Parts: sequence; structure tokens; C-alpha cells
Amino acid sequence: MKKILCFSLLIFICLKLEAQNIHFTNIDSLLLLGKYQKALKILENKPENFDVFVKSAAIYKRIGNYSKAINFYKKALDIKDNNLVKVSLGNAYNLAGFKTNAVKVYENIIQKDSTNLLVLNSLGKIYLSANHPKKAEKIYRFLIKKDTLNPNYPFQLARAFAKQNKFLKMGQSYLEAYKLDTLHIRSFYELAKFFRKIRDKDSTNLFIDKGLALDSLSISFNLLKAHELYYTKQFKKVIKILNRLDKLNYHSITTFEMLGMCYYNLKDYESAEKSFRKGLKLDYSNSQLHYRLASLYYDQKKMKLAEMSDFMSIFNATPKLDKQYFLLGLIYNDKKDLKNAIKYFDKAFKNNSNNYKALFQLALTTDTYYKDKNKALALYQKYLYRFESKNKENTLFAKSRIKAIKKTLFLKGQ
Repeated sequence: MKKILCFSLLIFICLKLEAQNIHFTNIDSLLLLGKYQKALKILENKPENFDVFVKSAAIYKRIGNYSKAINFYKKALDIKDNNLVKVSLGNAYNLAGFKTNAVKVYENIIQKDSTNLLVLNSLGKIYLSANHPKKAEKIYRFLIKKDTLNPNYPFQLARAFAKQNKFLKMGQSYLEAYKLDTLHIRSFYELAKFFRKIRDKDSTNLFIDKGLALDSLSISFNLLKAHELYYTKQFKKVIKILNRLDKLNYHSITTFEMLGMCYYNLKDYESAEKSFRKGLKLDYSNSQLHYRLASLYYDQKKMKLAEMSDFMSIFNATPKLDKQYFLLGLIYNDKKDLKNAIKYFDKAFKNNSNNYKALFQLALTTDTYYKDKNKALALYQKYLYRFESKNKENTLFAKSRIKAIKKTLFLKGQ
């Protein structure tokens, strides 16, 4: 009789589990069709148990409702201690932005099982995002020893080095990731930036081109390529890349400024102006773009527009403003308004005492405007004292004027 009862009970349990599995299969089918609300409705009507809570939590996490996911994972853990569910709970905390809670969960798992590489990797990433690079470094060094073939571990270690300003170690670690996986595109990008900083042009272009070969529409690699070409004055090629980015709906003040400067250098002033103005549509208070327009108008002898744009640049700028003041000095100088020219050359030099051009123009314009040459003499002498080696022609002129002014003052008995 007992045997019959035990057998019957076993059959009952098996049928119940099978029925539950069928329900979960139906739920999975609904999820594949995107009908998660129906799936959750079925789970709500089922008896509360560990599997139902875990399944509900997984669905809520999948659709981005992390608060409910966390709640259901906690309910599941109240019924049964389970490391896989703890890992999912930690992940849900992390996705919800509760990094401290995520760390506590992961650290609790590691204390009991230090061989869980997946949890260690997740913990390392959180340490990096929470600005604990030394802890992250320790984890990724351990992970590299445990799995020498995973390129992600030296890549993450490099990020930990970067946050500690260990620049050369960072570069070496990115190289290690690349050696393990020659298609590791994130390493290409970081290596391109690394070699650019140490001014290794060949290596920089090598990794940029590798990245573009894998993803020709990558915003990041196209921007790097555009910058490299711009600094080597290959302006037509830069324009081609920036127009490609425009078609990809990538717009920024930096790209519009660079595009404008390419046209500016190619003497296509109309296209340059259009590009600068597109940038100003994104941020009309951008001082640098107003300055670019002012320079453009000045070169075209459109003095009123140059003056207005330069004033806009100064109005919207934060120090240093010496370039803007210097340009205004040039504008007023060309208008033969030497008094205002002196005023703005003086402002330019006061704003940036290393602007040797401003000091020279201040001396020259003062020499031209004032009959009393003592001021000009003092400015020329100051120029030679500070910037004699900066510009050969300016230095020769300053020396000749100092000599001539001293002679004149001597003859006048001064």
C-alpha cells in the first residue's frame, strides 16, 4: 500500500512539474512574439513559488522595469538561496543605477565562491564605473591569470590603468587585448588614441584604418580619421569624411567648425560661412565660431560683418580673449581708427601676456598715432626683452625704430 502511495505521489509531482514546464514553454513562446504582458498575466495567476518569481523578475528586467525585477528576485531568494538568482539581482541593481547594492551582492557571492569569473568580471566593471580603479585592477589581474585567452580582461585592465593615469601600462594592456583578438575593435579605437597622444602617426593611422575596415560607418573612427587628415592639411579628404558623417545624421559644433576651416583653407568662403553658421544653429553662443566668421569676413574685407562677429565672439567668450581683441585691433587699424586699434591691441596683450603679435602691433600703432615717441620706445624695448627670438622681421624693425627714436629724442635734448 505504501509503495502504491509513494508511486502515486511521484507521478503527481512529475505531472505537476511537467504542467509547469508546459506553462513556462508557453510563456517563452509569448515572449518571442513580444507579448510580455500576456506572459506576466499568466504568471500572476499561477501559485507563488521560486520559479514563478524568477521568471517574472527576468521578464521585468528584460523590459527595463528594474524595480519590479529586483522585487521579484528578492522574493525568490526569500524562498531559496541561489547564486544564479543573486547574480541576476546584482545585475538588476546595476542596471537600475544602484551600484552600491550591486557591489554588496557580488561581493557576497565572491566571499563564498572566489572562482566565479562571471561575477568577478561584473564586479570589476562596476568598480571601474564607480571610480575604484585599484580594486578593478586587482580583479582583472586575477582574471587574466585564470583565463589567459580572453581579450576582454586586458582591455578592462587597461581602463583601470587609465583611471590611475598609468599611461604606458594602459597602452601595453590595450596591445595585449589586440594580440589576443586581432578583430577586437574597441582595442583598435583606444590604441589609435594612445598612439596619437605619443605622436606615432603610422601606428595611429594603422589602427584607425583597421577600425574603418571593420566598420566603415563608425562615427568614432571617422572622427579620428578626419582629425588626422586635417592636421596633415588634406582638406578635401576631410570634407568627404565630414559629409559622410552628416549623412549619418551626426552633427556637432566641432565637425561644423572643422568643415568650415577646410573650406576656409581652400578659399571656398561661401561654403565655409555656411558651415560656421550651421554650427551656430547648434549653439549661437559659441565664441569660437563667431571668431571664425569674423576672421572669414576680415579676409574678404567685409569689415562691418567682421567687427560685428568679433564683438559677438568677445561677448560670448570666456578668457582668454586675446585673439578676438587682436582681430578687432586689426579691423580698426585697417579702418584708420588708430585710437581704437591701440585700445584693442592693448586689451589683447593684457588678456594674454604671451601674445607677442599683440605687443608688436601695439608698439607699431602707438608709434604711428602719437607724436610723443616715448610710449612707442618703451613698447618696442619691452617687445625685444620678451620676444626677441619670436619673429626675425619684427625684431629687426623694432631694433631699427628704437635706434631712430633714441636719435630723435637725443636731438631734441631728451
